[in-house]
Amino acid sequence: MAMSHAAGGAVAPGHARGALFEGAGSGLIVFIWAVYAFAMAYGAFGGAIEALSTDDAARLAEVNDLLAGQSWFDLTQYRLNPPDGVVMHWSRVIDLPIALILLAAERLFAQDVALRLTLTLWPLLLLLPALFAVASASRTLAGPSAGVIGAFMLVMSPGVTQRFAPSAIDHHGAQVALALTLLACALRIETSARAAVGAGVCAALMTAIGMETAPHVAVCAAVIALRWAVTGDAMARGARLFGLTFAAGTSAVALATLSPDSWSAPVCDTLGVGHLAIAIVGGLGLAAATSFARGDVVSRFFGLAQVGVASLAALAIASPNCFSSPYAALPERLQTGWLARVQEAQTFVSSAINEPTASVAIGLPLLAVLGVAIWAMATAKPEARWRVGVAVAMFAAALGVTAWQVRGVSLAFAMAAPLLPMAVLAIGRTGDALRTVLAVIALSPATLALVGLGVADAAGLEPIAAGGAAKRCPSADYLALGALPLGLALNTIDTGPYILALSPLAAVAAPYHRNVDGLTAAIDAFQGSEEAARAVAVSRNATYVVVCPLDGGVTPEALAHPGGFSDILVSGKAPAWLEPIPLGPHAKLLAFRVLAGR
Repeated sequence: MAMSHAAGGAVAPGHARGALFEGAGSGLIVFIWAVYAFAMAYGAFGGAIEALSTDDAARLAEVNDLLAGQSWFDLTQYRLNPPDGVVMHWSRVIDLPIALILLAAERLFAQDVALRLTLTLWPLLLLLPALFAVASASRTLAGPSAGVIGAFMLVMSPGVTQRFAPSAIDHHGAQVALALTLLACALRIETSARAAVGAGVCAALMTAIGMETAPHVAVCAAVIALRWAVTGDAMARGARLFGLTFAAGTSAVALATLSPDSWSAPVCDTLGVGHLAIAIVGGLGLAAATSFARGDVVSRFFGLAQVGVASLAALAIASPNCFSSPYAALPERLQTGWLARVQEAQTFVSSAINEPTASVAIGLPLLAVLGVAIWAMATAKPEARWRVGVAVAMFAAALGVTAWQVRGVSLAFAMAAPLLPMAVLAIGRTGDALRTVLAVIALSPATLALVGLGVADAAGLEPIAAGGAAKRCPSADYLALGALPLGLALNTIDTGPYILALSPLAAVAAPYHRNVDGLTAAIDAFQGSEEAARAVAVSRNATYVVVCPLDGGVTPEALAHPGGFSDILVSGKAPAWLEPIPLGPHAKLLAFRVLAGR
């Protein structure tokens, strides 16, 4: 059967007779998801609590507080750096489904089982719409055979699938799923009103959930607007519906999740007045331009330029601070003493210096996809060039974010998945099944990453250390803290989320940039002398000191400052003003009671 290539350049119509994946539909996508989900759940259910990252644990603490009766509009973590607490920059959009699953599970199972079930189910459920979205985008770009290939490429991207692994409840999985759905909708925006509305809804939800995807939303919206300015009436309805939905959707999410007083807060790290200004002025402005600036290309570009100027002016009036770095207000002490040590917050260049082998394993696949993107743009037929351009632009946005902070790599690989089937089908354009399968294997991100590791080994770079992923102390150790009388723990930074999620104690510090006071106190204590630490404990009226020697920064800090507070604790000694608290014979977490008057 002949296959037409939607991208219009890599595979000519009629050249893919007997294409291997022709006609593969929803059933196969569900099958891929079911196999992956079963494999992941089978191996991870029992250790779901142990696998929580710091962000996952903080999300769990937020959900627990909501279920315990904290106001829907109140995102303050009151047990973090009390008495004021810390207002989190996350969204109830993610809290709600997790809370509902946990609430339902607790009605059927014991609390421990219900929690493990929730931690397992939610990320895996998010993967299903992500697979359907990437399949849809791949079919639009490369024809009906491309859907299953795109889905396979997604599950073969370790940087993506880790966002859907059991315990990954933070918000990254939802962002990946929404970004892929935004792309899938944007590719069909000129022919489908539902796709245009869907794109606007996804853009609004992405804006509400977190600012990591703001560049992807901005780039996608810009390409939609530019496409209308160039092509005119063919895109007018789609662009208009997108703009209206984005403006209305962002406003609706703000109304549903933000307290009235926070509407005017000039925040930049979460949905605030600046983002509302951009969404409302930009979205309504685009809708107005497509309705009234319907003359020639010059008129349309003039109307679009007015929308752009008005949007920037609205942001400048509402939140001028959002034009600077999101970490610009962070004190220099925290920039160097904490943020610079956070692996995912490093630039790709800095990460490559510190972890060259891992960077080659990541960089080589992304470089290969970049080559595919350039080839796709160069060979796309005129009628398909805009669709390819949307996919390439969103991939380029993800690359830019990754260059700035390596945490963007998951979205970069997610945006790569719809592009790779174009190259696969071009290689197998004669319809030869074996060549198509070999192309799928050769171009899968997992294969390219293995090639990258081989290149790094051949170059003499140090291999990735075994167990090089972030380590943490066992959940049982934190649960054991629950037997202690309530009190405040002066704690190392990465233990904070686990203390909040798995025990009733309060914590001074957690790895979040809004917790400036608590982070500063932890740095003063654990990067300083015993005397400095005692002064911090006394000033905070801390009841306990909690340290996890497995945390990435604790032992290196002890080695860097012999005789300092961290070195004393890690070496097994306890100052006279601290009393060791036994947490169990195999406990890794170190807990001490602060002795009054010592």
